[in-house]
Amino acid sequence: MPKKIDVGDARRWFAEDLRVSSPVVHNPAIVEAFARVPREHYLGKGPWPIHSRLQIGSVHSSPSSDPHEICHDVLVSIDDTRGLNSGLPSLWAFVFDHLKIAAGQNILQVGSGVGYFTAILAELATSKGRVIAYEIDEELARRARSNLAPYAQVAVVSGDATSAVDLPDLDIVVAFAGVTHVPEPWISKLSDSGRMALPFTGEDQFGFMLMLQRAGDKFPIRPLVPCGFYHCSGARRRDEEMALTAALKAARGEIPELVQYHPGRSEIDTDRAWLVTDTYWISKA
Repeated sequence: MPKKIDVGDARRWFAEDLRVSSPVVHNPAIVEAFARVPREHYLGKGPWPIHSRLQIGSVHSSPSSDPHEICHDVLVSIDDTRGLNSGLPSLWAFVFDHLKIAAGQNILQVGSGVGYFTAILAELATSKGRVIAYEIDEELARRARSNLAPYAQVAVVSGDATSAVDLPDLDIVVAFAGVTHVPEPWISKLSDSGRMALPFTGEDQFGFMLMLQRAGDKFPIRPLVPCGFYHCSGARRRDEEMALTAALKAARGEIPELVQYHPGRSEIDTDRAWLVTDTYWISKA
């Protein structure tokens, strides 16, 4: 019989692999968080439906229900009929690394899913911080709330994060669904030097991960990586979606160096505008 794999050893290997493959270069606490959080606790009993790395959308079952089977950088399906999955660990390790999350910070997560990455954020914020995780799907919110019960610093809210009220000042905002603009409650509550990571996506759900930081009344930005995401209900407008789709198509996969997100339409520099909508515009270098 093959030797049984210790799940703690497998989780450590998985975390160390993310350190190299993502890569994680700024914040080693991310590696430790992935080594501690049991992914199987959030994804339920195996065998698990796993997306092929070579053909996303082609789903196969893990070889067994042993927890070490999902200590890999793979997408695990949550609801294949709706195209919902648990998220790719290497992508989120990379994004969290660039967000430079620190202990004691207030974090807004948009789209908790079943709570696995919420737990990673909670580990990074520590008991000194706070994670407010919104999930619009009531059943997923229920599962996340149950899964995250051990984390006193986490609040799971069933509802639309784009109409959130009574938010504290936020150090970090991270969205797990595609947007076409930055909703006002998120940007108004972002503290000075606070950071956001938002998937800006077109009609086909593909686009790029946008990093935004607050610097007084300015919002410098830069694209991180190409990405594809399920649409974020409440954070999309049809005209913006069409404008973003056209800009992405014109870029032919090469996003230019973007400089700033400008709420409103005042003082548009048409020579430097990469994207112009009725509510904001984005400037390029």
